[in-house]
Amino acid sequence: MSCPVRRVQSAAAALVLAFACAGDAVAAESVLYRVFLIDGTPLVSYGEFSRVADRVVFSTPVGSIEESPDLQLVSIPESSVDWDRTDQYSNAVRAQRYGETRGEEDFAILGGRVTEALNLIALTRDPARRLSMALEARGNLARWPTQNFGYRAGDVAQLTGMLDEVISELRVAAGQSSFDVSLMATTAPSSAPELLPAPDFRGTLEQAFAASAVTPEPAERVSLLRAVTNALREPAKRGGWEAALHARAASDLAAELRIDRSYRELSASSIASAAARAARGDVGGVQALVQNVLKADDRLGRRRPRESAALLSLLDMRLDEARRVRLSRDASVVRAETFTAYRSEIAPAIGELRRSTRSLENIRELAGPSPRLLPRLEQRLVMAKQQLAAISPPAELNAAHGLFGAAFQMARRAVATRRNAVSSKDMKLAWDAASAAAGALMLLDRAAQELDTLTTPPRKR
Repeated sequence: MSCPVRRVQSAAAALVLAFACAGDAVAAESVLYRVFLIDGTPLVSYGEFSRVADRVVFSTPVGSIEESPDLQLVSIPESSVDWDRTDQYSNAVRAQRYGETRGEEDFAILGGRVTEALNLIALTRDPARRLSMALEARGNLARWPTQNFGYRAGDVAQLTGMLDEVISELRVAAGQSSFDVSLMATTAPSSAPELLPAPDFRGTLEQAFAASAVTPEPAERVSLLRAVTNALREPAKRGGWEAALHARAASDLAAELRIDRSYRELSASSIASAAARAARGDVGGVQALVQNVLKADDRLGRRRPRESAALLSLLDMRLDEARRVRLSRDASVVRAETFTAYRSEIAPAIGELRRSTRSLENIRELAGPSPRLLPRLEQRLVMAKQQLAAISPPAELNAAHGLFGAAFQMARRAVATRRNAVSSKDMKLAWDAASAAAGALMLLDRAAQELDTLTTPPRKR
């Protein structure tokens, strides 16, 4: 074999030795990240945090983090986070976690692949092919740290430098005189922030208290403050920081609960009053309630934006309801005036028909009336019907108006047929007149009932 081939075999042996030095991986039981606020305060994230819309969501432990810690969900505005510092720290945590779990295993796999590639290079006769294979192996080796959290980047850099020397000799053997300076570029380990130790009992409580001041969610704030006060159940028996932190958390918790109660009372009273005012069509009253809610929200410091928005949305619905009720009642007033005017217009004609009911009842019973009254009765009915026909009813009263017209038609037929029956002494005509009179009386009653139904407003509940 040529000298470059022996150099490749030596490099393969060196790589086998280097990769064989990998130690056993020891995985940490829990991974603690940090979310650094702009003011420098670090908040513990038990596991990875998430960025959702404009919020950062994570779980923070309260009290001892050993065994099963009390985890509280926290969401804070992403604008309150120092992202450069937080991202650097997160990458350092991920790198450490990777090293403790899969790092050595993946590093060993990398070694096997590179060693295998070098062995294949040593068995290859074509110098150009050997050079191409060496360059590919070198590229895979150089890229590995950036793809694996910089794990063992120093070791990889040294091995890459050794492989660069082999490649230089392979270039000469392949008849290439040019030298690629990129071969000398090695992957240097990037500087990473020092990881903070796991917080102790006091640290988790103080950080939970700090998180309560940052989260905009009232429920999370109350939950965090409650967890802190519960962790310090007997502050009177303690001294120093425990009593002081308990006092601050208890004071903030009481303030939050007072605000919750104030908003609940505001919501309950406003909803009940809005329902009553909307049912009355009191548009101005509901509008006044909206203004009262806005003023009350200002007095309370606008501490519950979601609750306020939900309440105002409901009041807007009640305001629309009040406007519909008011419009309906105003329309009812106009309709009532129209119906009253119609009743006044038809009163003379209907009065004439009602005054004829006694005669119509006699015709129905085949008991009269006097023959001398029939011509005059027929004439009055014809004139009253003409008077009714000249009146245009409101659209809602067309049915009742038609029934009145039909009653007049039947009444006139009853009188005319009775007059013919009397003059001809025809009993069949008398019975026809009786039937017409009965129909006229029935239609008059139905028309009156229909008119009352359509023009009488519903009773208020």
